[in-house]
Amino acid sequence: MTEFLAGRGVSAGLALLSACVLAMLWYFTITRIQNEKELAIASSIADSRNVAAIVSANLDGVLGKTLLYSRIGQSLLNGEQKAPYLNPLFNGDSAFLRVAVFNADGQLVYSSARQKEEPELSRLINAGYMTSLTSERDQATMIINPPNNRDGYSWRVPLLIPLQNGRGELQGFFTAILDLGYFLKTYQEVSVAGASRIEILNAAGLQLAELSGGILSGGSNYAGQDYAMFLLTGKGDGLIHALRPGDDVQHVGVQRRLAHYPLAVVVSRDPQQLLGKLWPAHRQYYLQAICISLAIMLLTGGLINLAHRRRFLYEKLLYSEREKSGLINQLEQEKSRAYQLASHDYLTGIPNRMLFYELASTELSRAKRSRNLYALFFLDLDKFKLINDTQGHAVGDALLQEVARRLRAALREYDLVARLGGDEFVVMVSEIRDEESVAEIADKLVEAVRAPYPDLLGAYVETAPSIGIALYPRDGQSVDELMTNADSAMYTAKTSGTGLYRFYDASLNAIAVRGLELLGRFRQALKENEFCLYYQPKVELHNFNITGMEALIRWQHPEHGLIFPGEFIGLAEAHDLVVPLGHWIIEAVCRQLAQWRDKGLPLLPVAINVSAKQLRDERLGDVVRDTLRRHRLTPDLLEIEVTESCFIEDVETARATLEKLRDEGLKIYLDDYGTGYSGLSHIKTLPVYALKIDRSFISDIRNDNSDGMIVASTVTLARNLGLKVVAEGVETKEQLMHLKVMGCDQVQGFYLQRPVAADQLESILQKGRFEIA
Repeated sequence: MTEFLAGRGVSAGLALLSACVLAMLWYFTITRIQNEKELAIASSIADSRNVAAIVSANLDGVLGKTLLYSRIGQSLLNGEQKAPYLNPLFNGDSAFLRVAVFNADGQLVYSSARQKEEPELSRLINAGYMTSLTSERDQATMIINPPNNRDGYSWRVPLLIPLQNGRGELQGFFTAILDLGYFLKTYQEVSVAGASRIEILNAAGLQLAELSGGILSGGSNYAGQDYAMFLLTGKGDGLIHALRPGDDVQHVGVQRRLAHYPLAVVVSRDPQQLLGKLWPAHRQYYLQAICISLAIMLLTGGLINLAHRRRFLYEKLLYSEREKSGLINQLEQEKSRAYQLASHDYLTGIPNRMLFYELASTELSRAKRSRNLYALFFLDLDKFKLINDTQGHAVGDALLQEVARRLRAALREYDLVARLGGDEFVVMVSEIRDEESVAEIADKLVEAVRAPYPDLLGAYVETAPSIGIALYPRDGQSVDELMTNADSAMYTAKTSGTGLYRFYDASLNAIAVRGLELLGRFRQALKENEFCLYYQPKVELHNFNITGMEALIRWQHPEHGLIFPGEFIGLAEAHDLVVPLGHWIIEAVCRQLAQWRDKGLPLLPVAINVSAKQLRDERLGDVVRDTLRRHRLTPDLLEIEVTESCFIEDVETARATLEKLRDEGLKIYLDDYGTGYSGLSHIKTLPVYALKIDRSFISDIRNDNSDGMIVASTVTLARNLGLKVVAEGVETKEQLMHLKVMGCDQVQGFYLQRPVAADQLESILQKGRFEIA
């Protein structure tokens, strides 16, 4: 089915991809054509602007010569003989058809055509409809206006310049006929080759001359039309923004006014003719795009057809594949069932001997790369045969099932539990820290199995295990060796009594014997106050004042002397004795604080260590509150230290208990920070007052950059979260100075004071601070 859907998906994907490619192809083709059109128009406008600049500059020069000729004409009126210089043809100025000079009375004084009369030019003198412009250079007035009817020669423009003497009196008139047609003929090649239209307009919007495609014309009147509005705006240069009357489309080009005279030059091109030159190239682009599009569609169609054929073949094979899949599933189920029967115990459901050997061998292959211990526990149930014979095999089977369940529940999820047969079980536990931890696990297994079975098919049953322990790699390098040696140790345990365990290495059995001895006396030690507290001060780094103490438990054993907590706290945890021990510590600390108060000594807060099981004790808050009230102490004199491991199993219960204690007024310290499992989320949500950095990060802080970075980052983290930082295990002055520089708040350790009994601390409390040289 997946392949069928995949086939349809491929077809849809190919079609979509083809559509995208075609869209991109035509998008780039059309964009390219559009860009070339815009570039052609922009280039045409640039060319037109250059032509307009040249034409307007040359026309400005020609009109400038008119003023020069007018000065020569004024010389004639003054009696000077300069007539040869007044003939434009003589001077090579073919743009002027003829010139004439009249006196103030309108009588002809000079004609370049040597005529006695110049009626056409004399009419200019009294023409009241002529427009004028004052030259910026000469302040002379030039009057430019062609007659309305020039027999088709509208580009022959009459010019009139009044001549004045130095006193401002009218002296005469200079007249000329300017042939703009001849002037524009010099740009005929530009007009033909560039397909340009060149126009000359006066300030009133009258077309004086036009050169388009080599043909000369003129006479159109654009006065009042949008086409000539630029003449009124005052702008000297700009683009054409309106359709010229009589044109089908708006030309592209520029309009340029002369700098000194009331004339303007318009240079433009027909956009259809301009873009028509691009059509052959653009047609080639379209043909290429069409060919590529057809190729893409044909290729896509072929691929889609191929996908459809594959889907058709798949549909044909689908039925047979389903049948084969059904058969394979049946075979897999049978194989799994057969493997289950072959590898798991039919009664308890846990692995049997075969699977245990396989899994244990894998574990031992990993153990070669580990520095920790791997332990194999061989268990045999005491009196099982008697139970089987007296209670019946059904009860015996139920007992085996319950034992398997309890063993599984007492261990970690990834530890191995198997039944070898009869009443024999085997357990492999990996990554164990030391032999003491192995003994604690054995104690836990014994307690789990020896607990009564009150209702096994209606029968009350009691039994206990005998356990033999073999350690890798000390007692064997293979599963067979470990099994053999653990079996041997199990028989040693069975001959020693019921509910016991023994190590294969006899030297380790002393640990088990001592543990059993301490366990047997534990409750009596609580009643007889064999436990005692030692106190170690905590010191502020900025002034070395004592701010508090930590209470450390010791066991003053009548036979073994002073025993440190490492030997008995594990036993208390494993046998549910840590809660009553915790109650004893709370009572002892409060009693000691009351005694110091009665002696007049300053009271400082004392911190006690609380375990995960104590945090699950519903009575903990009541015990703390009642004990403080009974000894008339304020809650701020008792502090709680918890390790990160307290939050592994049930973080919500631990948080609730700590919040209640915090609400009572107690401060909470997170002990051994950096060695456990807590994350930032725990630190942020727990009611923690301070972090205590573990001694392992302090011992080599001078030489190990990693330790220094961890301590510095912890201080920064605590600052950001508003927490205090306490460093444990400070043993040298150099460590103390490093921590002070890093910003640590408090320290404790052997350098300042070893843990001592309460009576040895009184002088230090009286003094209240340490002197650091």
